[in-house]
Amino acid sequence: MIRTLFVNTGSNVLVMLVKLVITFIMTPVFVHNLGKYDYGLWEMIGAVIGYMGILDLGLRPAISRYAAKHHAEQDSQALESVYMSAFAFMMMVGLLLFAFFLCWGIWFSGAIAPEGEPYQKYTLFLIIIGAHLLISFPGYVAESYLEGFQKYYLKNNITIINSIVGSTLLYLLITPENGLVLLAGINAIGISIKYILFMWLLSRPAFGAIRARWRSYSWARLKELIVFGFKSFVQGIATRVENATDVLVIGLIMGPAMVPFYSIPANLTQHIRNLGWTLTHAFMPLFSGLSARAENDTIRRVFLISSRYVVSILLAMGTGALLLGVPFISVWLGPEFGEKAEWLIVFLVFFTVLPFINPFASRYLTAIDKHGIFARLTPLAAALNIGLSLVLVHPFGLEGVAFASVVPGLIFVPLYLRYTCRHLELPVREYLRSSVLPGFVPAGLMAVIILGVGQYLMYDSYRHILLGAVLGSIGWLAAFWLLVLNREERDYVGARLARIAGRK
Repeated sequence: MIRTLFVNTGSNVLVMLVKLVITFIMTPVFVHNLGKYDYGLWEMIGAVIGYMGILDLGLRPAISRYAAKHHAEQDSQALESVYMSAFAFMMMVGLLLFAFFLCWGIWFSGAIAPEGEPYQKYTLFLIIIGAHLLISFPGYVAESYLEGFQKYYLKNNITIINSIVGSTLLYLLITPENGLVLLAGINAIGISIKYILFMWLLSRPAFGAIRARWRSYSWARLKELIVFGFKSFVQGIATRVENATDVLVIGLIMGPAMVPFYSIPANLTQHIRNLGWTLTHAFMPLFSGLSARAENDTIRRVFLISSRYVVSILLAMGTGALLLGVPFISVWLGPEFGEKAEWLIVFLVFFTVLPFINPFASRYLTAIDKHGIFARLTPLAAALNIGLSLVLVHPFGLEGVAFASVVPGLIFVPLYLRYTCRHLELPVREYLRSSVLPGFVPAGLMAVIILGVGQYLMYDSYRHILLGAVLGSIGWLAAFWLLVLNREERDYVGARLARIAGRK
């Protein structure tokens, strides 16, 4: 169990790190070649695509869960039935979205073109986005199956190669004249190749020879998936609204050219959120299996220990972004972006880190089919976020929109924590003492080191920023080793590291 978790989680983290490096290299390239308007438009369309993701009706986690269940039962007929039923539904959704973007591109692309400029490239851009979605939705089924089979490393290796090749082509070929269309085109081609490979892998005998065969389609099976996924569907709507609304509010009210000033720091903090999701991703099938065997004590122990690690790591990431985010953005993209990010980064870090005080809530509650609370409360959180954003954007601009994102978390995160602890039969106070409080001291030491280094060095170059980050991380790692890990955990990690070193 532990080895599988380490392999899958490590593979997920590797993908995230590769994408982080690609973002660091490519964002200035995109901003320069697309310009503020087209880059802002790219971010806005990305938000729209995020909304389109809700049309899977929550099937992705349901597919992964049932794939894992039937794989463990060695029920090949059920695996085929789930695959084809979900595939048919997702293909229909992809076709509808392609038709939508095709019509938008042919007849209404002038609505997104700058006034007085030709709209032909925006027509092509929208059609490419439609083609992207046409392949993506059925591709999600194959990806969810690989996750259900615990083959994260395999899909991640393909994703890494795909990302590196695509980014290299963009770096070599992009110009201000072709920027928007080339970016959309290479992304669409890369996504298509990736998902076609996933489907091919599943068709191999080693993975069960699972193919989309019409005779395996079952309306009853699809209904079962949709019923299970409905709670995730409602939660997904609200989560996407909450995460994507800010960019759309800014773009529609303040104009696309203002979007990059918000999306740059937002994307920076998004990497913290991605790390949190990555570190917890592989635990849902684990919790589901333990629950099926009624191993509640094991669930509680895994939940507490894993939460302690993830909370500590996310607090450290948030501390680094809070103290070094603005200097980094200033060096990375210029002082204009850094100045506008000063308060934004504070609100965005708080908005990002706060939910990860309880990082495994969604994974655990979904595994035991008790995730209805998210379907009930996340729409309220999203509505509150939208309402506050619309109210605050006029008097306070970008900062008002960022602050609006923080408020729902202050209200709903404690409710989720209380509900989760109740199902774990664990006092909230014990959870906070065992899993949350230990992470504050290492993060505090990291902050002191970074601020102390800043007294002697100006964080005005990559070298100085990297030095502050490295020294702060060393301090955090030492405190994490001594204060977050207990003696048994230190002995286990030490033995593993010694074994790895011995192999070399």
